[in-house]
Amino acid sequence: MDAPGEALDSQAATDVADEVDEAPIGPPPRSYLVASLLVAALLFLPTGVVAVVFSLRSRVLISRGDLARARWYSRAALIAIIVTAVIGLIVYVALIGALLGLGAFSGSG
Repeated sequence: MDAPGEALDSQAATDVADEVDEAPIGPPPRSYLVASLLVAALLFLPTGVVAVVFSLRSRVLISRGDLARARWYSRAALIAIIVTAVIGLIVYVALIGALLGLGAFSGSG
């Protein structure tokens, strides 16, 4: 006879397995690897690296067939790409504004 805790654990595992089986299959998610590499290289490296890591994890999980977790990492990569693009554009606009304010683009030298 199983201990009471073991019976609850096996029931919980069965419930989780049933939920995973009921998840919609659908097409595999996008990994966004190219976009994450571009924003990391061109816009803002610190959060761009986070986007690359999420993209690579999504790609690995897609190849393993774990589509539920791959979708989560794919969404996280997309969010990191958007955050990186926004931060990068803010930094570039602030940099150009500061240079304009200092007269770096003026003709007199």
